[in-house]
Amino acid sequence: MASTLINLYRDKRNGKLGGVCAGIARRLEVEPWLVRVLAFTGLLFASFLTLVLYIAAWLLLDDLPREQHSPDTQEHVKAAGWRSGLAPRDALERLESRLERLNSRVATMERLITSGEFRLRREFNDLREDK
Repeated sequence: MASTLINLYRDKRNGKLGGVCAGIARRLEVEPWLVRVLAFTGLLFASFLTLVLYIAAWLLLDDLPREQHSPDTQEHVKAAGWRSGLAPRDALERLESRLERLNSRVATMERLITSGEFRLRREFNDLREDK
């Protein structure tokens, strides 16, 4: 199903109705209440469209696989921030290590894009498309 391509699932365990908002929150790494507030606001201002989208997501999205239910994989704001009960120093160290991993990935992508091999492959692809 399409939901496996973007890793979007319904999270009935943390959900209130169908788990759609909790699943979206899990995917976006934010608190579920924030997604619920946005959905409710959408329901107030664009009621029919929001309702149709929610029902479609409820019907089309798969349930969250069991192996992803563990608390270790939940990295939304409350689990990763100051509300998780971590000492400020530990929370900062966790954020610093995450930032270092992201910086490493960005540096790798920059090296690839600025390399001569990348330019050469792009030129070959452009030549193939011209034919």
